[in-house]
Amino acid sequence: MGKVGITLATTDQAAANMFEIFKRRGFSEVREGVYAKGDIFLVPVPREIVPVEDEPAPREPDPYPLDYDALAAELGVDYFVVASRHWARSGQPSLTAHATGNFGEALLGGRPRELQPVPAEAMRNVYVALKRSPPTGFSVSLEATHHSPTQFRVPMFFAEVGSSEAQWGDVAACEYLVDAILEGVASSEKAPRAIGFGGGHYCPKFSVMEGEHAFGHVAAKYAIPDLNDDLIRQMIAKTGGVERAYVESGLKGSEKTMLKATLGRLGVECVIV
Repeated sequence: MGKVGITLATTDQAAANMFEIFKRRGFSEVREGVYAKGDIFLVPVPREIVPVEDEPAPREPDPYPLDYDALAAELGVDYFVVASRHWARSGQPSLTAHATGNFGEALLGGRPRELQPVPAEAMRNVYVALKRSPPTGFSVSLEATHHSPTQFRVPMFFAEVGSSEAQWGDVAACEYLVDAILEGVASSEKAPRAIGFGGGHYCPKFSVMEGEHAFGHVAAKYAIPDLNDDLIRQMIAKTGGVERAYVESGLKGSEKTMLKATLGRLGVECVIV
């Protein structure tokens, strides 16, 4: 497992609930602002890690409460899990996991056309734990790559509970997410790393495939027009390298042709699903 960091914003209602649950799970303060249980560190921060949806786009590309690269070096952490709320207009009770990055504009922090490294196997193991026995009424899915951070060297991913205040305040749902995170990061299970192209934001096909694969970056159908060689190269490299990319059959023929040609040049097998 190595050393793992979990971070959350105490201004986030769901994360504030999870912070108390993590402490009940045995995390204790080892120095000011840092909690630990074995080789897992918990770092609460006093403001949002990603700008809030209804606020204007941040003027600077570094709106983060911490330098996570410096903290990772200091603690010897291999990657961070961001425990967070998830918001969606639907209000659907949900548990999600996703990589971060901007295929286009940087509307919620980070830099435009830049992706953040993601620990694909760790994210997959947390996702598998989330799928085990979710609370009644909750869906579990991957999300396509979106929002910041983008520019840290230390890999990160988000694990979220949503999609409205009712779920952010649901202590049982927050407990389930906390326990899935702890189970997932403790797992050493391996799966072939992959990237995905197409489909909706909640990755219905790739979510099913995640049981046998470790998806890192996923470009949903709406992001395909933004792609270029550099972004596809980032998807591969910042997933930690992949042998295979999966492309949704519903994409336009021209899009599938472009992806197959680009992935071929980059030495990655392209599979239509």
